[in-house]
Amino acid sequence: MYSRILINISNPEDYRFFKRVFAAPGAQACRVDFVANNLIMYVYLKLKRETVFMPRRGHGRHCREDNFSIKTGRLTQRQADRVYSGFADFIEREQPRRGWELYILPSGRLASQSALAAHARAQGIDVLYTGYGNIGNKTFADPQGTDMQSYLYAHVELLDDYAVDLDAFRRWKRDYTQARMQKHVIGQARKLDLKTVLQKCVQVAGCRLEALLGLAGENAYGLSELAKLRKADDVALDTMDWQTPYLFFPMQVSTDAQIILNYPQGSVIDGLKRAIQIAAERGLKLVIKPHPAEINQAIPAVLARLRREHGFKIVNENTFRLLDGAESVVTINSTVGLEAKLLDKPVTFLGNTFYAQFDERRLAAYVDHYLVNEDYFRDTPFSAANFAKLMQRARLPILDRSEVA
Repeated sequence: MYSRILINISNPEDYRFFKRVFAAPGAQACRVDFVANNLIMYVYLKLKRETVFMPRRGHGRHCREDNFSIKTGRLTQRQADRVYSGFADFIEREQPRRGWELYILPSGRLASQSALAAHARAQGIDVLYTGYGNIGNKTFADPQGTDMQSYLYAHVELLDDYAVDLDAFRRWKRDYTQARMQKHVIGQARKLDLKTVLQKCVQVAGCRLEALLGLAGENAYGLSELAKLRKADDVALDTMDWQTPYLFFPMQVSTDAQIILNYPQGSVIDGLKRAIQIAAERGLKLVIKPHPAEINQAIPAVLARLRREHGFKIVNENTFRLLDGAESVVTINSTVGLEAKLLDKPVTFLGNTFYAQFDERRLAAYVDHYLVNEDYFRDTPFSAANFAKLMQRARLPILDRSEVA
């Protein structure tokens, strides 16, 4: 068990999740410190009376060009180098003083997180990456990364070592999918309301302050960010035709790391164009659904133009109903593809994802064993068993797999 832990923190959702984690029975012996990668979270955690650090920008180190922060335009190469350098300087200075035994890096894709991970690898310090499970009451945790960067992606066969009860899994699958037919909620969905606009304004102001103070913030947003605040589902919607056989393509957020890092074409629109081709090849009508968290204003116009050219439908029906009615599903590598597998639908994954390597048994092992049975967003107590499972997951590469719940 770990007694000194450092968590890289980006947003209040992550903070609330980890407060639940370390309030679990058995977690009281852990001392948790935070390192923020933006000024707003630093102030927020200070007000919460947490031990929190905010590194200053540094010099002399190089952040890889394929880092998520650079590829999404959050930072230029020069800015990413300075953030990476600042976090590298911080961890080299503070690690000997603090003696952290585990670094927790939600997602693990940012320039700051890359610096922390590099130091951990060099010093033999354990790392845990976390993310939304996106299946109800589940959280993803991995010792190497998330998505294509995960230990699971490189060693998907580890799922074969878990004992599974397929009859119990099928009962769970039936109950889960039936419930989602009635109400399908996406945890990271956002409303474009006054609160969202104000939050973006505060974020832009925070970026300006970080620049003035020389802090190693993960974003360098300017006023141009405010012009992007428009939801993709503002495009005119079509009436769903449930009688005509169709292929379903669920849109992903245009800046989704799954697309930026794990899809060679790197664009959700390129994925849509490929889905148009596949639907035509199979003689099926194409139906797409915009992602509820999309706020890139360029997307609605592109969708409207492509609809005029190719005649597909844009709808906003319940995702599970759309999956259930589809002849087949095409996705880049979203969780909706996993949900399509739960409905036993043929799925084409355009990007790199471990979901593509799941048969029913591996799917059962992933849901029942690899995912942690705690919802990332709900304010419910974290169990002692799931806390222990989360901590053990950081040591998965060196543990006998039979020892891992």
